[in-house]
Amino acid sequence: MRVSAYCTLAILLLTGSPAAAQPPIEVTPGAATFNVFVRSTLIGFEQIEVARGPNGWIIRSRGDLSQPIDLQNRFFEVEYDEQWRPQMLTIDGVRANIPFSVRTTFDANGATTELEEGGQRFSVTNPVPPDAVVLPDYFFAAYEALAFRLAGAEPGDEIPVYVGPPSVTRARVDQVLSQQIDTGSSVFDARVHRLSLQNAGGPLMVEVWTDPDHRLVRVLIPDAALDVAREDIVAAGARVRQVTHPGDEDVRVRAEGFALAATVTTPVGRPRPSSGWPAVLLVPGAGDPDGTLSGVSVLGQIAGALADTGFLVARYDARGVGQSGGRRESADVEAYADDARKMVRYLDDRDDVDRDRITVLGHAEGGWIAMIVAARERRADNLVLVATPGTTGAELVMEQQRALLDRLGASQTERAEKIALQQRIHDAVLDNGSWDGVPDAMRRQADTPWFRDFLDFDPADTVRRTRQPILILRGSLDREVGPHHAERLEELARARGRDSSVERLTLEGLDHLLVETGPRAVTDYDELRNRSISPSFVNALRDWLESIP
Repeated sequence: MRVSAYCTLAILLLTGSPAAAQPPIEVTPGAATFNVFVRSTLIGFEQIEVARGPNGWIIRSRGDLSQPIDLQNRFFEVEYDEQWRPQMLTIDGVRANIPFSVRTTFDANGATTELEEGGQRFSVTNPVPPDAVVLPDYFFAAYEALAFRLAGAEPGDEIPVYVGPPSVTRARVDQVLSQQIDTGSSVFDARVHRLSLQNAGGPLMVEVWTDPDHRLVRVLIPDAALDVAREDIVAAGARVRQVTHPGDEDVRVRAEGFALAATVTTPVGRPRPSSGWPAVLLVPGAGDPDGTLSGVSVLGQIAGALADTGFLVARYDARGVGQSGGRRESADVEAYADDARKMVRYLDDRDDVDRDRITVLGHAEGGWIAMIVAARERRADNLVLVATPGTTGAELVMEQQRALLDRLGASQTERAEKIALQQRIHDAVLDNGSWDGVPDAMRRQADTPWFRDFLDFDPADTVRRTRQPILILRGSLDREVGPHHAERLEELARARGRDSSVERLTLEGLDHLLVETGPRAVTDYDELRNRSISPSFVNALRDWLESIP
C-alpha cells in the first residue's frame, strides 16, 4: 500500500528505548495561526485550535501549503484522553491534486487505519504504545500534543511517536534551552526542546519551542528546511533575541516614513581609536537581524565576533519584519536597498565611527542588497559577499528547487511536474506567460514586487558599477550556493578594471551557515551539533578588513 499522502518524511522513522513516564498537564485551550516556511520562503499557513472534548482534548486544524509540499489540509483532528493517550485521528486533504482521507482509531491493541487515496482504499492494523504522540507529516497541529508532553521533560527522556502505519518511533530529548521572544507588546521565555530522532542514516534533529503555557510556538525541521512559527512571533513587532553581546545597543533609524529597528554592537574593554571604530553593516537576507538559518544565527554571531576584535557592527530588522516599520508585502529590491543605504548613512553620522572604513556585508541573498548599496552609496568603503549567489534569481530558484526535490526523494514524474509548474510561475511573474494552471494560493505568494525583482535580478548589472574593494567568501562544503557562484562574482568584479581590488577565499570544512563540519558536508543541517560559526571565517574576514587601507 502507498501512504505517501501523509507519511512522507523518513526522518521520523526511528527506534529507541522506553519513554519516560510524565504526569498529564492542564492545557490552556485556544486557537492560533502558524506560518510555514521552506528555506525562509513563506509557503502557507495552518490554523490550529486546541479545545476541551467530552473525554479529554481535541486538536484540530485547517491549512494550505504550496510547493514544494503541495498539501491542502481540509480537515485535521486528533483526540486524546485526559492522560494524553490518543483515541482517534481524522484527516481529509489533497496532496499533489490527489484527494485522500485517513481514519485511525487507537485502543489497547494498537492502531487501525482506514486510508482512502485516489479512489483506492486500504486498511492496516499495527501495534502502537498507548501513550504515543501522533505526528503525521506536514500536519503541524499534531505538535501541540508533543509540546504538552514535553512539559517538564529533561535531557535523556524519550517519548513514543506514531507517524502512520507502520511507523512507531521515539523522540529523545537532547537539550532543553531558553529563548527570549519579544513580540513588541510582551516578552516571554520560550523553552526550546532539541529532539534527537534516530533512523538508519543516523541521528536527526527537530526543535520544538513552547511558551510558558506549554503551547506550541515553533517547529524547526532543518532536514526539510522547514520552519513553522506561530504568527505572533513572526508578525511585525516581534523579535526573537537569538544573540546578545555586552556592547549591544538598540537604536531606531529613520527611513522613508518609518523607522528601522537596529542593534549596534560596540567593542567592550578596548580603547576607541581616535578616528573612531571601523564599522561593518550586516545586511539581512530573510529579514531576521541575526540572519538565523536552521537554528544558526549567522549574522548575530558575526556581529559579536567582529566586535570582540575591534569593529563596531550594526544589524537591523528588514522593513515590515520584527520591530521595523514599513510594509513588507509592497517592498521590492529597491526598497530594501534604500533601507540599507539609510543604515550606512546612520553609521557615517555617528561620532564613534571611522567614516573612511565602513564595510557592507551580505550573506546569501543579502549579498545582492549589499552590492546594490555599494554601487550607489559613496559612504560605503568596502564590500563583503558571503555565500552569495552569482546567477539571476530565476536561475537560483530553479537550482535550489531541484536540490530540494532531490532531498525530498521526489519521483521523476513528480519532479518534472513541480519544475514545470515553477517555470510557469516564473513566466507569469515576469509577464512572459499566464497564470493558467497555477493554484490561487501559489499565485498570491509569488505575485509580489519582491519576488518579481528577485527573479529578474542579475548581479552582473550591479557588480560592474561598484568601485570598492570586494571580498568573496564561501565554505568549501556549501551545498546551497555552489562554487560556480563565487567564481562568477569574482569574474564580474575583476572585469571592472585593472585597478579593481578583489579577493576570493574558499574556507575548507565550512558549510553555507559558516559552521565547521569536518572533511565532508553534512547530509542535513539537523546533523549539526556545533551551531557556532567557525573561527576560521571570523579570522579571514578580520584579516581582510584590517588589510584594507
